[in-house]
Amino acid sequence: MDSVLIVNADDFGLSKGQNYGIVDACRHGIVTSTTALVNGAEIEHAAQLSRSLPELAVGMHFVLTLGQPLSPMPSLTRDGLLGKWIWEMAEADALPLEEIARELDCQYHRFVDLFGYEPTHLDSHHHVHMIPQIFPIVAAYAKAKGVALRVDRGLAALHQLDTDGIRSSDGFASEFYGDAISEALFLQTLDNSIARGERSLEVMCHPAFVDNTIMGSAYCYPRLAELEVLTSASLKQAVSAKGYRPGTYRDV
Repeated sequence: MDSVLIVNADDFGLSKGQNYGIVDACRHGIVTSTTALVNGAEIEHAAQLSRSLPELAVGMHFVLTLGQPLSPMPSLTRDGLLGKWIWEMAEADALPLEEIARELDCQYHRFVDLFGYEPTHLDSHHHVHMIPQIFPIVAAYAKAKGVALRVDRGLAALHQLDTDGIRSSDGFASEFYGDAISEALFLQTLDNSIARGERSLEVMCHPAFVDNTIMGSAYCYPRLAELEVLTSASLKQAVSAKGYRPGTYRDV
């Protein structure tokens, strides 16, 4: 039996260049799924594009480290903005968990308002949902809504997180990232998953065309390299030869 391969492009809604890159990687490549930042500057543009591409499954990219929140978060924001200081607060066990739970609910309902349906799954910007204090909140919310959740099994084991009852892929790969993007790197992530005996795998990616927003990102030109690899005909053939079929979180 074939294994399910979910190729999920993060950051849908970040910018028009990001949005167009994800759409191109779905239309002409192997991307099957994306996750939307509902507080992103171009989220309405992303929602509009998705209406002409029903084969692209759309989940929600929970955001606690970028831009403005949708609800009052006085304990987590600085000058009204979210940021990467969330890890310092987590280390100090000072996270405002009630504010985070409320923001998750606000972002979820904003997603439904924008896209007209519930997300296929939840994950998060900078993997904040895998922070030990936050994971139980997001996991319980996903269960209550009946949607799948991205689970990094390695981090879950490291932090002894309770993953019982969560619908997710068997495996999650974040290795297709950085300055050494190549077809060989993508295929190595599949080989690693095959070696672990996983029957479903999500590979995270960030394909994009470079625009002013992406130029200001710490992760810029590799997004172009990802787009080139993910739309190559040889990669699609190699993935199929390894026994994978394209899928989404609806398949797990």
